[in-house]
Amino acid sequence: MSADTNPIGEIEDGLLARARAKGWISALDQHFAARLAALDPGSDGGVRWALAIACRQEAAGHVCADLPRLARTGLVTEGEGPGGADAAGAGVRADEAGSPIVPLLVTHPTLEEWLGSLGRSALVERVPSPEIPSSPELPPAREDAGRGEAFGREATPLVLDASGRLYLRRAFAAECALADRLASRARAADLAVDGMLAEAGIERLAPALAAAPAPAPAAPAGAGRVGGEASAEREDPTRTALRVGLARPLAVVTGGPGTGKTTMVARLVALLVEQRQARGEAPLRVRLLAPTGKAATALGASFARQRDTLDVSDAVRAALPGGAETLHRALHRQTRRDAFGRPQAIRIEADVVVVDEASMVDLATMARLFEACVDVERIVLLGDPDQLASVESGAVLAELCAGAWSEVTRAAPSRSSRAASSDAARPTLADSFVRLHTSHRFRGEGGIGLLAAAIRDGDADAALALLADPSHPEVERFDADSIDAVRGRLARHVRAMQHAIGEASDASEKLARLGLHRVLCAHRRGALGVEALCALLDEVAAAERRTSSRAGWFRGRLLLVTRNAPEQDLWNGDVGLVEETPTGLRALFPAPSGGVRSLAAGRLPAHESAIAMSVHKSQGSEFDEVDLVLGAKASPLMTRELLYTGVTRARERLRLHASEAVLRTAIARRIERDSALAARLRSAFP
Repeated sequence: MSADTNPIGEIEDGLLARARAKGWISALDQHFAARLAALDPGSDGGVRWALAIACRQEAAGHVCADLPRLARTGLVTEGEGPGGADAAGAGVRADEAGSPIVPLLVTHPTLEEWLGSLGRSALVERVPSPEIPSSPELPPAREDAGRGEAFGREATPLVLDASGRLYLRRAFAAECALADRLASRARAADLAVDGMLAEAGIERLAPALAAAPAPAPAAPAGAGRVGGEASAEREDPTRTALRVGLARPLAVVTGGPGTGKTTMVARLVALLVEQRQARGEAPLRVRLLAPTGKAATALGASFARQRDTLDVSDAVRAALPGGAETLHRALHRQTRRDAFGRPQAIRIEADVVVVDEASMVDLATMARLFEACVDVERIVLLGDPDQLASVESGAVLAELCAGAWSEVTRAAPSRSSRAASSDAARPTLADSFVRLHTSHRFRGEGGIGLLAAAIRDGDADAALALLADPSHPEVERFDADSIDAVRGRLARHVRAMQHAIGEASDASEKLARLGLHRVLCAHRRGALGVEALCALLDEVAAAERRTSSRAGWFRGRLLLVTRNAPEQDLWNGDVGLVEETPTGLRALFPAPSGGVRSLAAGRLPAHESAIAMSVHKSQGSEFDEVDLVLGAKASPLMTRELLYTGVTRARERLRLHASEAVLRTAIARRIERDSALAARLRSAFP
């Protein structure tokens, strides 16, 4: 490739520096590549560029760098685009949002030559891929691939599979380990259950609907083998979910907001307690987990409400769990060290582990969780695969659903036909999945539910029509051309919420009123980003409460914990409120067991204002009213999943601050996370 057609310019030592100067890779990507390349003096520019791309893609949420895909599509960046400061941007084009797309092949003329160069590097281990399990050019697959030494050589920092996916070693090991554990649970035989007792409990706790909706063909629905075969066309998905949860070592229950996932799991735990008590065995050990403090609080509160209303005996009610905790808290407390201070294998001691908001769990955490649950009889994952994926690398729930649904579309036999054949003894991944469809949070004809459905289906015209329809006043769109106008609208709603908080009579009610309203943003920086709006709206809140925000510690300030603090029992994502108490200003947080905790300023871990939050950090939360701020110009962060997640945080009213062009761009753009987890799961069930 000649220099005048190279979009970066220099392709040897100056490659990384040039890409960094244009903002196409970060300083971390540049130094990571340079430092690792120094370990192999024979590394050429292609290896250094691959190292930088692998680091960049993991930081962007990918498990690996899918080099063939990137060679076709290019790298979408937020750096300098075509028409930059010099002519080195030749070959760079812009996407529909104006973001530069940088060609990937800058060191070799073809992808094949680049992959060949990578395969010869001492920094790269070549392994089979799920799609290409063996090849004359590759050593035979081994069970310990990615777990230390592999193929007779020391572990390398990079792994390149036969399909052209380039991994950092740690991500490759986590993906392989998680796929193995998921497949093992999915293959396992049904657990022992008293079918008659289970069916009687299901009939009592989840009476059959007069006209249950047929499962939509958008996701697999596992079948219940507990009390005989039920027709998927007639069966209420909630009852199917209960049967799957009772019978399978792994149950994955998906559905949109308000579809009753946590309601279902409360009934499931009650049924499992009844089974345990009927057999006269030890009490059922249940752990309720969620990725963030806010999500754990919501899960615990939902479970507490269900516990008080379930049609069960007092003995069963007393045996139900009393609260939820974060994944980090559960895994942190299970870490043990030996006499030399080395961490031992993590083990969660429980019979049932329930994970809510599973879409937020990244690959590494999910792999660690399944490793810790090796002795746990049942794992139940709850989540919405249409929501935003985790901030860290991976989209585990979406990949799980893709892997399971592919089995159904590969002409998997129906449940009844499988029951009548020898296949009944060979469960598949699809048998662990159920999709709930009916939302109880949004009215079927309500604007928020209809808007969420239009966004999920990628129908921009329908979404814009709903936002302009006066018969749906609960959803509105405001142009964001004037930043001052947007800020003025937000300030009015913040004043109203602060007035309501100030009028609350006690600390518990004040904390409850934090759910009245929230400002959600697509970006952290910029005039309409989290940082700028928090600074402005904190001043508005302080003025409404007749105080000053200058010290950053004033009554009415909303707090968001940003770092885990086991000593204070506070965790990333916990939301609190600064209020006046008999002992002065204190930060108030909901107590895990109920009530309110009070902490002085000096005891708080790292935190920030929560009066405006990123959409990512709002996951697991819901508010009566939401102001969703996207702005007048689209960016690569604005995707269908981000928009859907922001919209579905609102219970009663949504105000969307965005231009029509931004909405169309966001609805058209899907999150793509490079990974082979779904492919590994497909290959595990040939």
